[in-house]
Amino acid sequence: MVAMHGSSHGVKVLLPVGFDDVVNALRNYKHASNVYFTVLGTSPRVAVFIGGKFFVRTLGFITVVTVVIDNGSYTEVKIVTHTNEFAFKGGDFGASKSYAFKVLKAITKGLGVSPSNVLSIDYMDSSKSTLLSC
Repeated sequence: MVAMHGSSHGVKVLLPVGFDDVVNALRNYKHASNVYFTVLGTSPRVAVFIGGKFFVRTLGFITVVTVVIDNGSYTEVKIVTHTNEFAFKGGDFGASKSYAFKVLKAITKGLGVSPSNVLSIDYMDSSKSTLLSC
């Protein structure tokens, strides 16, 4: 039996700004951090954000998880969105992808930077997790 799950989308980018700047931009965007936020006591520094937002297109909430990794001269950002499978049968009409890029735009617009090495993964699931690895 195949497990059912909602639509998901993954995005990975590199940003030419410091870790703290990215963390602050995400903390200031409520739909990226309105559920949970922490900076782990690791080296390199890692921050984890969980947010959620209601989308009319899905008749439900979409969850976003953002991981920020300090890589010295640049900061790596990984964003994964997920639509509840019961929100709307037949797909999310691009809402999960749109949400991922809204979170990215909240960072880049606020900091006045352009991302590099942009990787966008449609229909994200655990079998594609390695695509978001370093």
